[in-house]
Amino acid sequence: MDKAKILIVDDLVENLYSLEQIIEREDREIISATSGNEALKLARKHEFALVITDVQMPEMNGFEFVEIFRSKKNTQNVPVIFATAINKEKKYVIKGYSEGAVDYLYKPLDPEIVAAKVDIFVTLYNQKRTLEQQYQELDTLNQLKNKFLGIAAHDIRNPLAIIEFYSKSLLNELEPVLKDPAKIQELENIFVSTKFAQNLVNEFLDVSKIESGNMDLEEEMVDVGHFLENSIQFNQVFANNKKISLIGDIQVNGLQTAFDRNKMNQVFNNLITNAIKFSHEGTSIHLKAHQKDDHLVISLEDEGQGIPKNEIVTLFDPFAKTSVKSTAGEKSTGLGLMIVKKIVDAHQAEITVTSKVGVGSCFTIELPIRELGTLEPVSNQFAEQELLSKEEQLNIVVVDDDILMRTLSEVVFSKIGGNITMLEDGEALLDQVEAINPDLIFTDINMPGISGYDLAKEIRNKGIEIPIFGLTGFINDEVQALSKKSGIDGVYEKPPVENMLKHLISQVNEKRIV
Repeated sequence: MDKAKILIVDDLVENLYSLEQIIEREDREIISATSGNEALKLARKHEFALVITDVQMPEMNGFEFVEIFRSKKNTQNVPVIFATAINKEKKYVIKGYSEGAVDYLYKPLDPEIVAAKVDIFVTLYNQKRTLEQQYQELDTLNQLKNKFLGIAAHDIRNPLAIIEFYSKSLLNELEPVLKDPAKIQELENIFVSTKFAQNLVNEFLDVSKIESGNMDLEEEMVDVGHFLENSIQFNQVFANNKKISLIGDIQVNGLQTAFDRNKMNQVFNNLITNAIKFSHEGTSIHLKAHQKDDHLVISLEDEGQGIPKNEIVTLFDPFAKTSVKSTAGEKSTGLGLMIVKKIVDAHQAEITVTSKVGVGSCFTIELPIRELGTLEPVSNQFAEQELLSKEEQLNIVVVDDDILMRTLSEVVFSKIGGNITMLEDGEALLDQVEAINPDLIFTDINMPGISGYDLAKEIRNKGIEIPIFGLTGFINDEVQALSKKSGIDGVYEKPPVENMLKHLISQVNEKRIV
């Protein structure tokens, strides 16, 4: 660690020499100035642990020097000690403290007192530097941890997404015709367990994003009624497993407002899942919504066990767990409600909790009703979109080195329409790009050989200006920045979501027609 620097200011050289002899030690560097102006110039070049300044000086006295010194951002917290021979009256002492002095020394100086006081300030300064260094080391380790979590989660999410997709598809296809209820239950168990594992991975990823400050909102105009009905429908299978009634009372009359659809989906999925987790079989959960002045009020009320009053205050803390146990042995990380609170806060909304032990709990969110320009609700765009004719369909290329993810993506894209070409690496696309003549490209980001970033650069270098979108299992600030730099128009999490794809493809079609 560098030596602590002490600035001493006095217009008399002999006073500077005397003070330097008293406070000089091996662990510190003494820098002197004979005027306030000279001292201010030195303050721009050095970081000081302490300043000792005379009060009576020509041109600029000590009070004036400290007033300017304290007004600068880089020196406003540096401790200052006044040394004076004449200004010992109470009013001058008070003036010194009001200017920012932390102590007074009276001339003639007592060497032992001076040395002891300086030792204390140097020790405090060194301790502060040690803490700052330790904080930087911890911050570096935390960033490495977040990076590791991102890489691990990326590799885990792909197989989980594939299991979840196909188990859901099998349920939808076989449930109407399969005679054996036990087999249907087995498929439901696979789907539910996979969804739970995905939620765990997503929660760890979300915490990683929150800690790195990556909580950007992608707001859009949303039809509130459709959005909440979809939340109920999505979570119905989990409620059915415990014979719990999930009841909607959505009184919003076609209300549309702006928020981040994906993040708010996460909020309500988490709240509903929690309500199911801590409720007994045969009970009900009510999701209600209404407009109150310029706010949307959404509440989720269960008939569960309730939360003790003294535990509600820590409910949104990381890893917080109450004394209330889940009714079917369900597990959790203790991170879900913390993430809910962060997302709600990011929307400048408010979440409150009321609960009574043995009766149930109610989570209420008040969300400001806002508009974003003239955007149409995305849910309506999806509902009204029709498949294009064969001549109008886009040539879409999907590049992914994971064969299972390619297969899943092909199923999803086939539902949307288009001439789909699936490729396993960037080299294959570069070799065939003129022959395929794509209108739209989706590429995995992390691939061996040519990465998604490099693929986008190569395509842009060929003068091809079609839309390119990245697909990845983990998005953070670095991924966003590298994507933008390489010429990728946007990056989305895998697996691709049907509604998101429809929206992107409709936008590309609109631009192509224009």
